[in-house]
Amino acid sequence: MVYIISGIAVALLLFIAWRWTSVGRGVRQRDESILKLIDPIGLKLDEGKTVTKEEVLEIARRPETRFMLYSGLNAMNQTDLIPSCFNSSIEQAESALAYWLMHPNEFRESPEKIEHLQLVTTKLNGENVKFHVFRFRMPDGHWASKNGWLLGLAGPTEENAKPYTIMPGAFSRGPDTEKTITPQRLVQWYIDMLKKKDLAN
Repeated sequence: MVYIISGIAVALLLFIAWRWTSVGRGVRQRDESILKLIDPIGLKLDEGKTVTKEEVLEIARRPETRFMLYSGLNAMNQTDLIPSCFNSSIEQAESALAYWLMHPNEFRESPEKIEHLQLVTTKLNGENVKFHVFRFRMPDGHWASKNGWLLGLAGPTEENAKPYTIMPGAFSRGPDTEKTITPQRLVQWYIDMLKKKDLAN
């Protein structure tokens, strides 16, 4: 199904969490920057040192870190350290979008600020699917900062999945703002794009 293409299974996240392997240059560059943020916790755990929930929470507040952070803690059997306050589908979708934006072929950085706008429910292959649409702002000096608040999406979400086990797809076209496109139209454009890619394959 088309929506499966947009998701990334937890096995892939576990494959890269905490220890590096050979992957695409862009992905490697992005993930290395996240690993720098979370690796101190992994090293402390490896050395048998105490890691507090507050230390983990401080990192998890940065949405781009959550999927890799949570997967790493799961892999190290430290699930008691995982903050539950970011477990909603909104926070997971926010994390997926922030992570996607960091790719060097996209925006190259995580957003300075990100806010949830709307949950869009639509049909895909005869099934109801849900997308979260956000507005985000890039840091001053970034090429997209001059455009102010931009729109991005993440989905379809897996409502019944264990938190941070399946990363939804994410996307932003850059110039889209609340003045130029509605959340519903953005989601429909994304679905149409996925269908075209699916047909092309």
